[in-house]
Amino acid sequence: MNRRTITFMLILALVCTAVSFGAEDGAQTSTNTPYRAGYIEGYIVDINSETIIIETYEGRVYEIPLLTTANLQIDGHQANRIDFKPGMEVYAEIKGRSIQYMDSFSTQNPGYIKLGSKIRTGTIKAIDRNQITIKTLLGNDETYYLSPATIALKKGQNVPLNVLYVGDRIKLHFDDINTDIISRISIEGDSIKIQDLYKGKLTAVDELENTIFLENVKVLSEGKWQDIKGGLKISYSSDFPIYIEGYMIPANNLKYYKGKEIYAAIKDFFGQVKIERLVVKGAYETTYSEKIKDINWFSENLELGNKRNITFNDGTIIIKSGRLVDKHSLNTESDGLFIANGKGGALTADVIYIYNEDINNSNIGQNNVYAARLDEIVENSVKLKNPFLLVKNQWEGFEETKELYYDNDTFIYDLEEGKLITSKEFYSKNYAIDENSRYAKDNNLRDWHGYIYTDGDRISVIGVQKELDSLRRQRMTIGTVVSAVDNSLVGKELTIREAKDWSARHEEWTPKEMQLKLNLDKAIIIKQDKLIDYQELKPGDSLYIVRDDYKGKVIIVKE
Repeated sequence: MNRRTITFMLILALVCTAVSFGAEDGAQTSTNTPYRAGYIEGYIVDINSETIIIETYEGRVYEIPLLTTANLQIDGHQANRIDFKPGMEVYAEIKGRSIQYMDSFSTQNPGYIKLGSKIRTGTIKAIDRNQITIKTLLGNDETYYLSPATIALKKGQNVPLNVLYVGDRIKLHFDDINTDIISRISIEGDSIKIQDLYKGKLTAVDELENTIFLENVKVLSEGKWQDIKGGLKISYSSDFPIYIEGYMIPANNLKYYKGKEIYAAIKDFFGQVKIERLVVKGAYETTYSEKIKDINWFSENLELGNKRNITFNDGTIIIKSGRLVDKHSLNTESDGLFIANGKGGALTADVIYIYNEDINNSNIGQNNVYAARLDEIVENSVKLKNPFLLVKNQWEGFEETKELYYDNDTFIYDLEEGKLITSKEFYSKNYAIDENSRYAKDNNLRDWHGYIYTDGDRISVIGVQKELDSLRRQRMTIGTVVSAVDNSLVGKELTIREAKDWSARHEEWTPKEMQLKLNLDKAIIIKQDKLIDYQELKPGDSLYIVRDDYKGKVIIVKE
């Protein structure tokens, strides 16, 4: 018996062991298979021209067809089937009982994670400066720690840690099995985001295809329900959560609720629209756009700004920063849309859509936005005179001078000329001048002004212009990109939906009832602490905006 035959028999034995083990586990195993979950992660045992054998972290072994059209990536770059070797750790998405997406990471030994290394996968439940609490796939809460050496990767690119959101699905890697300090974080891409929220009448359930059919469908848009013509067919996972008034319903019982209205939170799952959470409407719908004034965690009750009380539960669809989040992510003083059902004063929240956005996603971030006169510029530092700082969505002025620091990696943009300048040009030209000097008076020179985006006291991006805008007229706005185009009539124009302005008077985000257009000709656009071009804005991007009516000033892309 040759070596190849022995290897094949060992693999076959592993597969058979997994099958027989699954049979002993009965119903519990059937609900936890990768085919029901829609994904598998673990180690490659073997791979050939048609299938791949993967051993999960729990020790189960599956042989799964690997489509020739599957999207294969290693370290975020496109890869071929031949690049994946036995021993590599992989994460794979399954559709129709076949793998359509698979990724892996190279390590010191390419494609192989040493035995004894530790990996944890879950959803971020809380972020507190240097620690992250995740809910694991088994439903446990676990807390781990960040260090200056922690690396974050998203879509194969190195990203700052401040892009992390509560609700993100992440994979944590550790250098030692006994440590709780994270060495690398892999962040799921845009598939984590809730694409739409639908309401409709359930007319049919196809348990073979895992799809439901809706009629009288409406989509939540611009803070209100808008009709969609025709019916809708949507896919779902057979083990996804279904609730009615806080009670969980088994997925195979969904067919008994035909004729009922449902709310469905939808994700774009690798090009396929899929239900992430579904709630069956229990009684009569009531909608409020209000602020949370108080939360009673013992009774799971919210008091809104209008004095109405609404209960919430594990089944409530809670959307925050475009992500489905845990009920413990709710905070007082948050503004949101509350869709509740019930009679009289007994109302239960089916959907809570939190509006709030800030410059920083969490307290990991140290980003600030200043608007100020450039009083003095020397090599590597700049002093601001009487700066204004964006504090809780409002400009706040200061009488003292503020010193900030820049370097060769700082993006310095001349808004008058519409071009990047070097750090040497910044301190050697007349962007800051002694206005009382004869040279300044003879040449009619004055200090320039800037919009400055910082990480702590380090300038990441600065846009400079000759005059300071009227900050009193400016508004802080949040919204989602529809398009960014070069309009031959008006210049670079951005269209956003779901726009909300900050009201300083009411101290809350107020939704707009229509899409908003902005001119970007004199704006700085920032993503991951870098200056980007307007053409890099993509439909679906979430934005934090400083604007003067139609004119955009500072545009921050929220990951």
